[in-house]
Amino acid sequence: MFGWLKRNNKVKHPYHDLNLGLIKEYSMIVPKAELGKWTGKGWIEDRTFMDFHYAPGKGEAMILSRPRSLKEIEIGSLLNSRVVDFTSQLGSYGMGGPGFFGVLLDQEGSQQYLVYAVWHSGQYIMMEGRVITCHLKYNRTYKPWVSEWAGESAEEQWDQLSGVIKGSVITGITLCDAELHLELSADNSIHELIFYQYNEALPPLGNGEARKQAFQQGVIGDYIILSEKNAVLHV
Repeated sequence: MFGWLKRNNKVKHPYHDLNLGLIKEYSMIVPKAELGKWTGKGWIEDRTFMDFHYAPGKGEAMILSRPRSLKEIEIGSLLNSRVVDFTSQLGSYGMGGPGFFGVLLDQEGSQQYLVYAVWHSGQYIMMEGRVITCHLKYNRTYKPWVSEWAGESAEEQWDQLSGVIKGSVITGITLCDAELHLELSADNSIHELIFYQYNEALPPLGNGEARKQAFQQGVIGDYIILSEKNAVLHV
């Protein structure tokens, strides 16, 4: 009897092992004073969860939740969101990251990343026929919008995307099984950011192999998610 009680005494946290594509957990460290605010939004405190060099300090709490995918929301709710930033460094597996690309959106002061949660996802996103990022060896051929390579020369570092999309507003959005199209408008100009499962114009993989599909199961709306600005997507 006591053995049965012991085995069932450990209750699995509902937000462990999410298995949302690559995403296993979705966490955030917040001040304990704000814990009620976040639990009211569905987050749950977890006093045991941590990652490599990632744990709450004194006066802080670790909370977990489940991010929403584009398939699970009314995508029209993203209209009129303002692009305030972007990064290709989202996601963590402890000592490194999967290179998720995300656009930071602001809606009336509330900020969330719209994240394409596949490996090196900037290499699956294009605007005006140019890929957002690519492997260093293809920089000269594909001329990506952004090139960020630690330890490389200044000639291999550039950002031609910020000046185009920061401050723009989402004025159109189209989601199908294999693509997401975001229409971004600013200063009488319109640009279209396209997220692909696959497109023949995308650059090869870094190892020289032909570009593969970003995912093998489901639809692209399963892999594009909303993440709080200060949250971490664990893979």
